[in-house]
Amino acid sequence: MKTRLYAYLNLTLAMVIVGSSMVFGKVITHAFPVFLASGLRFLIAFAVIMPILIFKERGLSRISGRDALRLIFMAFCGQFVFTVFVLWGLRYTSAIEGGIITSTSPAMMAVVTFLLFRERPGLVQGLAIVLVVAGVIMVNGLSGFAGFDMEADHLFGNLLMVGAVAGEAFFLLMRKQISSRISNLALTGYLCLAGGVMFFPFALFQAISFDFSGVSPLAWGAIFYFGAVFTVLAYLFWFNGVSRVTGSTAGVFTAIMPVSAVVLSCIFLEERLTLSQAGGSLLVVMAILILALAPERKNP
Repeated sequence: MKTRLYAYLNLTLAMVIVGSSMVFGKVITHAFPVFLASGLRFLIAFAVIMPILIFKERGLSRISGRDALRLIFMAFCGQFVFTVFVLWGLRYTSAIEGGIITSTSPAMMAVVTFLLFRERPGLVQGLAIVLVVAGVIMVNGLSGFAGFDMEADHLFGNLLMVGAVAGEAFFLLMRKQISSRISNLALTGYLCLAGGVMFFPFALFQAISFDFSGVSPLAWGAIFYFGAVFTVLAYLFWFNGVSRVTGSTAGVFTAIMPVSAVVLSCIFLEERLTLSQAGGSLLVVMAILILALAPERKNP
């Protein structure tokens, strides 16, 4: 029971941080081009994680070719695709709508879990997923998308957010396919390095003509948060949790991400929280409680 609660706490903290990316991402997209922002994010993340790795594990350890390929795929889905689509999408849609769209994560995770592990959710996990999907419909269907009369740019932004959810689903579950001999700390370091390499040429191209003197302290703070907290800390929390639970259970916890995004958007961006959004968030909380109180299901 203690192991489960420890895993749930790690998954919760990770998704609260990921949800906050909708708020900080909104600040970043108004100050930096997308690829430059992403390159700076991973540069900061790598600078934060490497001293810790050197101190605790004497740097990055060697990995097998198979794990290297999986790691590259993982980095592409969760770092390149997710980051670019989120920051690009937030140029055209609101932080609250971005958070609402990411509510589809549990359903997407259930699909990806079956594709990767042939794992079907148990009765309790299935009930939790149903509650989460009901919360999504309540938050999503009764608010920002009613009537489907949004402008083309707005729709494009929302579609980018859907693509980000798909990429993130693969990223969040790939840890279960990478050797447990690679520590969570080392995996985070490798992902930061891979992300930096993927974004470097695009970031350098945008940096050449970018006026760094015009960036506000708030925007610099948001970039630092993206690198040190959203990347390093959230990754460590998630990897610590996902390795201890089934993919279906982990998928339910991704529903915390949009709840966090909605609440933080209201606090920091002064966006309005509707009654339906609050009700949908409550259903998500109920799903988490059902998982926490249910008898333990053996990990496949």
